[in-house]
Amino acid sequence: MVAALDLMPADARAQAGYVDPSFLNGQSGPNSWIWALAEQSDGRWLVGGQFTGFNDLPGGEVVRLNDDGSVDTNFTFNITAGDTTVHSLAVQPDGRILVGGMFTGINGAACVRIGRLNADGSLDSNFVASATSSQSFTTVSHIGVQTNSQIVIAGWFDTVDGLAHASIARLNQDGSLDSGYNASIDVSPNALLVQSDDRVLIGGAISIVNGQPSPHLARLNTDGTLDTNFMATADGNVDAFAQQPDGKIIIGGGFTHVNTVARNRIARLNTNGTLDTTFQNSMAGADGYVGCVAYDPAGRVLVGGQFSHMNNAARNWIARLNADGSLDTNFLATIDNYLELVQVQPDSRVMIEGSYITTVDGRSRNRLARLQASLAPVISRPRTAGGLFSFDVNAVAGQTYGIVAATNLTSPWIPIASTNAAFDNLTFTTNTAQFPNRLFRAFR
Repeated sequence: MVAALDLMPADARAQAGYVDPSFLNGQSGPNSWIWALAEQSDGRWLVGGQFTGFNDLPGGEVVRLNDDGSVDTNFTFNITAGDTTVHSLAVQPDGRILVGGMFTGINGAACVRIGRLNADGSLDSNFVASATSSQSFTTVSHIGVQTNSQIVIAGWFDTVDGLAHASIARLNQDGSLDSGYNASIDVSPNALLVQSDDRVLIGGAISIVNGQPSPHLARLNTDGTLDTNFMATADGNVDAFAQQPDGKIIIGGGFTHVNTVARNRIARLNTNGTLDTTFQNSMAGADGYVGCVAYDPAGRVLVGGQFSHMNNAARNWIARLNADGSLDTNFLATIDNYLELVQVQPDSRVMIEGSYITTVDGRSRNRLARLQASLAPVISRPRTAGGLFSFDVNAVAGQTYGIVAATNLTSPWIPIASTNAAFDNLTFTTNTAQFPNRLFRAFR
């Protein structure tokens, strides 16, 4: 017998965006701030910040989480000198992990604001780099990896590897400074994105890039020079980027006009920086700050921040938009405070983070949660024991669930159970002799 995921018609399914009950369920999360997230190729998540414990386990300022949100205890990381804060994370194609922040030592070794970790969290001693400043606040807040494995860093610093480089620099694979990267900006950017062609987008409160006026938004060529063919302008900070597979760029921030055209805090640019007029055309956008954006592989756009309405519809802190910028009304998530980070997994599940989030869809979640791509029930691996066949269904308390069975995918599905969920989990059990050679599916 086989338990199948929900294949019911669309009208039998609930809206997407509901909290994933299989992630961090009953676990306490971090004991302080989160500042960075990065997904590994195996689906596990790296979380960085200034916490000293996660899920009631003592640990350093970077932890690795398994798919259910439990801490991978084989990953060991600790800041041992300097300010105990991690602001940025990036995973290289070879699986090694770049980490930036305010620290000056990792795992007992000197490591000044940027380092590289091996897969187990140990420090990669072959990578040597440093970022320093005459100011009291010094950090590497952004890390981007280019296709040739060179590393673009940005943040609050004025010296890299002992040489003058203010706010932005590029490192070679071993951490040495790439002296041929000719980029300079007047202030640390709030957002940085390495495009698929290795050009670099920067945004925020910047005003001068490589000596030229570039308020709020600019793009750098692969050698660090200013891309003067990039036509975008904004009348307020651009604090979030996401690139689509077609090269178009989603931007979010505090602006109300892009290229002199009204766009309230969310817009999409063509590859040359001109405004994509097919996105958010004659739509109201967000009524408050947009601090994070992400592209969904299904062709939609996730938007998070400090707004209460999107396109004049009530949406607190998070919304999902269709390809044209219209509101995806099938995505409903109830969050009790504003978002700071949003990332979409390849399966369209959504990781969200906010410093003051305590509940998501009425469930306790401390700063970090994952949202389902849809509210189709999640079925566990089936099991047999003592002549019984059973499987669990992640449920929403107070909702009614049904189980149907069939002998094959073309025969009629026969209802065999219906129940109201009292808790987060339902268990379906049947005698193997009663339903031999059956397919099962669950629906809400």
